[in-house]
Amino acid sequence: MTTATARRAAAPPTAPDPAESRTGPARALRIVASVVANTTLLTALLYFFGLVATQVFFDHFRVHYTLLGQTSDEILARGADGLFMPLAGTAIAVLAGTFLARYLRSRLSARRWAALLRVCAPVAAVLGLVLLAVTVPITVDPEPFHGYPGLPGLGFALGIVLLAFAWRRWSVTGGRGRKGAGFGVVESVAAFLLASIGLFWAVGDYSASVGTRRGFEVEARIPDMPAVVVYSAESLNLTGGGVRQVACGQSGTAYQYRYDGLKLLLQSGGQYVFVPATWRTSSGTAFVVPRTDSLRLEFGPPGSTPPPSC
Repeated sequence: MTTATARRAAAPPTAPDPAESRTGPARALRIVASVVANTTLLTALLYFFGLVATQVFFDHFRVHYTLLGQTSDEILARGADGLFMPLAGTAIAVLAGTFLARYLRSRLSARRWAALLRVCAPVAAVLGLVLLAVTVPITVDPEPFHGYPGLPGLGFALGIVLLAFAWRRWSVTGGRGRKGAGFGVVESVAAFLLASIGLFWAVGDYSASVGTRRGFEVEARIPDMPAVVVYSAESLNLTGGGVRQVACGQSGTAYQYRYDGLKLLLQSGGQYVFVPATWRTSSGTAFVVPRTDSLRLEFGPPGSTPPPSC
Protein backbone atom coordinates (compact mmCIF):
# COMPACT_ATOMS: atom_id res chain seq x y z
CA MET A 1 0.00 0.00 0.00
CA THR A 2 1.46 3.38 -0.99
CA THR A 3 1.79 6.28 1.38
CA ALA A 4 -0.92 8.31 -0.46
CA THR A 5 -3.35 5.41 -0.30
CA ALA A 6 -2.72 4.94 3.39
CA ARG A 7 -3.37 8.63 4.04
CA ARG A 8 -6.67 8.50 2.19
CA ALA A 9 -7.74 5.39 4.11
CA ALA A 10 -6.84 6.94 7.45
CA ALA A 11 -8.50 10.28 6.71
CA PRO A 12 -11.86 10.82 8.51
CA PRO A 13 -15.01 10.91 6.37
CA THR A 14 -15.90 14.27 4.98
CA ALA A 15 -18.59 16.04 7.05
CA PRO A 16 -21.72 17.07 5.15
CA ASP A 17 -21.91 20.66 4.09
CA PRO A 18 -24.04 22.56 6.66
CA ALA A 19 -25.40 24.73 3.86
CA GLU A 20 -26.81 21.67 2.11
CA SER A 21 -28.57 20.51 5.28
CA ARG A 22 -30.28 23.89 5.63
CA THR A 23 -31.82 23.84 2.16
CA GLY A 24 -33.75 21.61 -0.16
CA PRO A 25 -35.32 18.29 0.85
CA ALA A 26 -33.66 18.13 4.26
CA ARG A 27 -35.21 21.40 5.37
CA ALA A 28 -38.61 20.41 3.95
CA LEU A 29 -38.50 17.08 5.78
CA ARG A 30 -37.69 18.81 9.07
CA ILE A 31 -40.61 21.20 8.63
CA VAL A 32 -43.06 18.40 7.78
CA ALA A 33 -41.78 16.29 10.68
CA SER A 34 -42.18 19.14 13.14
CA VAL A 35 -45.80 19.68 12.04
CA VAL A 36 -46.75 16.00 11.99
CA ALA A 37 -45.10 15.39 15.37
CA ASN A 38 -47.26 18.06 16.99
CA THR A 39 -50.23 15.74 17.37
CA THR A 40 -51.55 17.77 20.29
CA LEU A 41 -52.12 20.79 18.07
CA LEU A 42 -53.74 18.74 15.30
CA THR A 43 -56.00 16.95 17.77
CA ALA A 44 -57.03 20.26 19.33
CA LEU A 45 -57.90 21.69 15.92
CA LEU A 46 -59.89 18.59 14.98
CA TYR A 47 -61.78 18.74 18.25
CA PHE A 48 -62.58 22.45 17.97
CA PHE A 49 -63.83 22.29 14.40
CA GLY A 50 -65.70 19.06 15.18
CA LEU A 51 -67.41 20.82 18.08
CA VAL A 52 -68.47 23.63 15.75
CA ALA A 53 -69.91 21.15 13.23
CA THR A 54 -71.63 19.18 16.02
CA GLN A 55 -73.29 22.27 17.48
CA VAL A 56 -74.59 23.43 14.10
CA PHE A 57 -75.75 19.92 13.11
CA PHE A 58 -77.93 19.49 16.21
CA ASP A 59 -79.15 23.07 15.98
CA HIS A 60 -80.69 22.00 12.70
CA PHE A 61 -82.88 19.56 14.64
CA ARG A 62 -83.38 22.05 17.50
CA VAL A 63 -81.52 19.87 20.01
CA HIS A 64 -78.79 21.34 22.21
CA TYR A 65 -75.69 19.22 21.70
CA THR A 66 -74.69 19.37 25.39
CA LEU A 67 -77.67 17.13 26.26
CA LEU A 68 -76.23 14.21 24.35
CA GLY A 69 -72.80 13.77 25.92
CA GLN A 70 -71.04 13.35 22.59
CA THR A 71 -67.84 11.32 22.86
CA SER A 72 -64.48 12.68 21.77
CA ASP A 73 -64.34 10.17 18.90
CA GLU A 74 -67.66 11.42 17.50
CA ILE A 75 -66.56 15.05 17.71
CA LEU A 76 -63.13 14.33 16.21
CA ALA A 77 -64.77 12.50 13.29
CA ARG A 78 -66.88 15.56 12.52
CA GLY A 79 -63.76 17.72 12.83
CA ALA A 80 -62.03 15.64 10.17
CA ASP A 81 -65.03 16.18 7.91
CA GLY A 82 -64.66 19.94 8.22
CA LEU A 83 -60.87 20.24 8.33
CA PHE A 84 -59.37 17.99 5.67
CA MET A 85 -60.87 19.77 2.66
CA PRO A 86 -59.59 23.24 3.74
CA LEU A 87 -56.16 21.74 4.49
CA ALA A 88 -56.06 20.03 1.10
CA GLY A 89 -57.16 23.22 -0.66
CA THR A 90 -54.55 25.32 1.13
CA ALA A 91 -51.79 22.81 0.36
CA ILE A 92 -52.78 22.68 -3.32
CA ALA A 93 -52.80 26.50 -3.56
CA VAL A 94 -49.36 26.76 -1.91
CA LEU A 95 -47.91 24.07 -4.20
CA ALA A 96 -49.38 25.73 -7.29
CA GLY A 97 -47.93 29.10 -6.31
CA THR A 98 -44.54 27.58 -5.53
CA PHE A 99 -44.40 25.65 -8.82
CA LEU A 100 -45.39 28.75 -10.78
CA ALA A 101 -42.71 30.87 -9.08
CA ARG A 102 -40.05 28.22 -9.70
CA TYR A 103 -41.08 27.86 -13.33
CA LEU A 104 -40.94 31.60 -13.98
CA ARG A 105 -37.63 31.92 -12.12
CA SER A 106 -36.08 29.18 -14.28
CA ARG A 107 -37.40 30.63 -17.56
CA LEU A 108 -36.62 34.30 -16.98
CA SER A 109 -33.25 35.98 -16.81
CA ALA A 110 -32.13 37.61 -13.57
CA ARG A 111 -32.95 41.08 -14.95
CA ARG A 112 -36.44 40.13 -16.14
CA TRP A 113 -37.14 38.27 -12.89
CA ALA A 114 -36.18 41.36 -10.88
CA ALA A 115 -38.38 43.52 -13.12
CA LEU A 116 -41.30 41.13 -12.58
CA LEU A 117 -40.88 41.33 -8.80
CA ARG A 118 -40.80 45.13 -8.97
CA VAL A 119 -44.16 45.07 -10.75
CA CYS A 120 -45.70 42.41 -8.51
CA ALA A 121 -44.82 44.16 -5.23
CA PRO A 122 -47.08 47.23 -5.61
CA VAL A 123 -49.85 45.13 -7.16
CA ALA A 124 -49.70 42.77 -4.17
CA ALA A 125 -49.79 45.72 -1.77
CA VAL A 126 -52.91 47.18 -3.40
CA LEU A 127 -54.70 43.84 -3.55
CA GLY A 128 -53.78 43.10 0.06
CA LEU A 129 -55.16 46.42 1.27
CA VAL A 130 -58.37 45.92 -0.73
CA LEU A 131 -58.88 42.42 0.72
CA LEU A 132 -58.34 43.65 4.27
CA ALA A 133 -60.67 46.62 3.70
CA VAL A 134 -63.38 44.21 2.52
CA THR A 135 -62.94 41.39 5.05
CA VAL A 136 -62.25 43.25 8.31
CA PRO A 137 -65.75 44.85 8.46
CA ILE A 138 -67.27 41.37 8.05
CA THR A 139 -66.20 40.56 11.60
CA VAL A 140 -68.73 43.16 12.78
CA ASP A 141 -71.62 42.06 10.53
CA PRO A 142 -71.07 38.57 9.07
CA GLU A 143 -74.74 37.94 8.20
CA PRO A 144 -74.59 39.01 4.49
CA PHE A 145 -71.74 36.56 3.88
CA HIS A 146 -73.24 33.40 5.40
CA GLY A 147 -73.78 32.08 1.89
CA TYR A 148 -69.99 32.15 1.26
CA PRO A 149 -68.50 30.08 4.10
CA GLY A 150 -64.74 30.36 4.41
CA LEU A 151 -64.26 33.14 1.84
CA PRO A 152 -63.97 36.06 4.32
CA GLY A 153 -61.30 34.26 6.34
CA LEU A 154 -59.42 33.21 3.22
CA GLY A 155 -59.56 36.78 1.92
CA PHE A 156 -58.15 38.09 5.19
CA ALA A 157 -55.31 35.52 5.20
CA LEU A 158 -54.49 36.19 1.54
CA GLY A 159 -54.47 39.94 2.16
CA ILE A 160 -51.96 39.49 4.97
CA VAL A 161 -49.74 37.28 2.78
CA LEU A 162 -49.82 39.78 -0.10
CA LEU A 163 -48.96 42.70 2.20
CA ALA A 164 -46.15 40.69 3.80
CA PHE A 165 -44.76 39.90 0.33
CA ALA A 166 -44.93 43.55 -0.75
CA TRP A 167 -43.31 44.70 2.51
CA ARG A 168 -40.56 42.12 2.13
CA ARG A 169 -39.78 43.25 -1.41
CA TRP A 170 -39.71 46.88 -0.29
CA SER A 171 -37.35 45.96 2.56
CA VAL A 172 -34.96 44.21 0.16
CA THR A 173 -34.99 46.87 -2.54
CA GLY A 174 -34.92 49.66 0.06
CA GLY A 175 -31.49 48.58 1.20
CA ARG A 176 -32.38 47.64 4.76
CA GLY A 177 -30.48 44.35 4.47
CA ARG A 178 -29.15 42.97 7.73
CA LYS A 179 -29.77 46.21 9.57
CA GLY A 180 -33.39 45.23 9.94
CA ALA A 181 -32.91 41.51 10.58
CA GLY A 182 -34.41 41.69 14.06
CA PHE A 183 -37.42 43.59 12.81
CA GLY A 184 -37.75 41.08 9.98
CA VAL A 185 -38.24 38.24 12.45
CA VAL A 186 -40.93 40.19 14.31
CA GLU A 187 -42.67 41.05 11.05
CA SER A 188 -42.59 37.43 9.88
CA VAL A 189 -44.03 36.16 13.17
CA ALA A 190 -46.78 38.80 13.16
CA ALA A 191 -47.68 38.04 9.54
CA PHE A 192 -47.77 34.30 10.28
CA LEU A 193 -50.07 34.82 13.28
CA LEU A 194 -52.46 37.07 11.36
CA ALA A 195 -52.58 34.71 8.38
CA SER A 196 -53.22 31.80 10.77
CA ILE A 197 -56.12 33.73 12.33
CA GLY A 198 -57.60 34.20 8.86
CA LEU A 199 -57.27 30.48 8.08
CA PHE A 200 -58.76 29.59 11.48
CA TRP A 201 -61.68 31.88 10.72
CA ALA A 202 -62.15 30.30 7.28
CA VAL A 203 -62.05 26.72 8.54
CA GLY A 204 -64.45 27.58 11.38
CA ASP A 205 -66.97 28.95 8.89
CA TYR A 206 -66.50 25.94 6.63
CA SER A 207 -66.99 23.51 9.55
CA ALA A 208 -70.25 25.28 10.44
CA SER A 209 -71.41 24.95 6.84
CA VAL A 210 -70.51 21.24 6.91
CA GLY A 211 -72.71 20.81 10.00
CA THR A 212 -75.58 22.58 8.26
CA ARG A 213 -75.16 20.51 5.10
CA ARG A 214 -75.06 17.26 7.06
CA GLY A 215 -78.27 18.29 8.82
CA PHE A 216 -80.10 18.78 5.53
CA GLU A 217 -78.69 15.50 4.20
CA VAL A 218 -79.95 13.58 7.23
CA GLU A 219 -83.33 15.32 6.96
CA ALA A 220 -83.62 14.19 3.35
CA ARG A 221 -82.89 10.58 4.41
CA ILE A 222 -85.49 10.47 7.20
CA PRO A 223 -88.21 8.87 5.02
CA ASP A 224 -85.77 6.07 4.10
CA MET A 225 -84.67 5.36 7.68
CA PRO A 226 -86.00 2.21 9.37
CA ALA A 227 -89.29 2.70 11.19
CA VAL A 228 -88.93 2.58 14.98
CA VAL A 229 -91.50 1.31 17.46
CA VAL A 230 -90.71 2.26 21.06
CA TYR A 231 -92.13 0.17 23.89
CA SER A 232 -92.00 1.74 27.35
CA ALA A 233 -92.94 0.66 30.86
CA GLU A 234 -94.15 4.20 31.59
CA SER A 235 -95.79 6.94 29.57
CA LEU A 236 -93.27 9.08 27.70
CA ASN A 237 -95.87 11.56 26.40
CA LEU A 238 -94.34 11.60 22.92
CA THR A 239 -96.95 13.36 20.82
CA GLY A 240 -97.00 15.57 17.76
CA GLY A 241 -95.82 15.25 14.20
CA GLY A 242 -97.73 12.04 13.51
CA VAL A 243 -96.35 10.15 16.54
CA ARG A 244 -98.99 7.84 18.04
CA GLN A 245 -99.16 6.63 21.64
CA VAL A 246 -100.90 3.29 22.19
CA ALA A 247 -101.77 2.08 25.70
CA CYS A 248 -101.18 -1.66 25.77
CA GLY A 249 -103.48 -2.18 28.78
CA GLN A 250 -102.30 -5.71 29.45
CA SER A 251 -101.62 -6.45 33.12
CA GLY A 252 -98.42 -8.22 33.96
CA THR A 253 -96.54 -7.07 30.84
CA ALA A 254 -93.26 -5.20 31.12
CA TYR A 255 -94.25 -2.54 28.59
CA GLN A 256 -97.47 -0.60 29.02
CA TYR A 257 -97.12 1.93 26.17
CA ARG A 258 -96.12 1.85 22.53
CA TYR A 259 -95.09 4.75 20.29
CA ASP A 260 -95.29 4.61 16.49
CA GLY A 261 -94.25 6.97 13.70
CA LEU A 262 -90.70 7.58 14.93
CA LYS A 263 -87.22 7.49 13.42
CA LEU A 264 -84.02 7.10 15.41
CA LEU A 265 -81.72 10.00 14.63
CA LEU A 266 -78.90 9.20 17.06
CA GLN A 267 -77.93 7.30 20.19
CA SER A 268 -75.12 8.85 22.18
CA GLY A 269 -74.17 9.48 25.78
CA GLY A 270 -77.00 7.36 27.15
CA GLN A 271 -79.64 9.31 25.20
CA TYR A 272 -81.87 8.47 22.26
CA VAL A 273 -82.81 11.23 19.81
CA PHE A 274 -86.06 10.43 17.98
CA VAL A 275 -87.75 12.48 15.28
CA PRO A 276 -91.18 11.95 13.70
CA ALA A 277 -91.23 10.18 10.36
CA THR A 278 -92.66 13.38 8.84
CA TRP A 279 -90.05 15.69 10.39
CA ARG A 280 -89.40 18.95 8.57
CA THR A 281 -87.18 21.89 9.43
CA SER A 282 -90.10 24.31 9.53
CA SER A 283 -92.31 22.36 11.93
CA GLY A 284 -90.47 19.30 13.22
CA THR A 285 -90.08 18.27 16.86
CA ALA A 286 -87.23 16.15 18.21
CA PHE A 287 -87.49 13.93 21.31
CA VAL A 288 -84.55 13.25 23.61
CA VAL A 289 -85.26 10.13 25.67
CA PRO A 290 -82.87 8.64 28.25
CA ARG A 291 -81.72 5.12 27.43
CA THR A 292 -83.01 2.84 30.21
CA ASP A 293 -83.97 -0.79 30.75
CA SER A 294 -87.64 0.22 30.69
CA LEU A 295 -87.46 0.86 26.93
CA ARG A 296 -87.46 -1.55 24.03
CA LEU A 297 -86.91 -0.57 20.41
CA GLU A 298 -88.15 -2.47 17.39
CA PHE A 299 -87.05 -1.57 13.88
CA GLY A 300 -88.98 -2.25 10.70
CA PRO A 301 -88.87 -1.33 7.01
CA PRO A 302 -89.40 2.35 6.14
CA GLY A 303 -93.10 3.17 5.86
CA SER A 304 -94.23 -0.02 7.56
CA THR A 305 -97.52 0.21 9.47
CA PRO A 306 -97.57 -1.27 12.99
CA PRO A 307 -100.61 -3.20 14.24
CA PRO A 308 -103.38 -1.11 15.84
CA SER A 309 -102.77 -2.61 19.29
CA CYS A 310 -99.91 -4.06 21.33
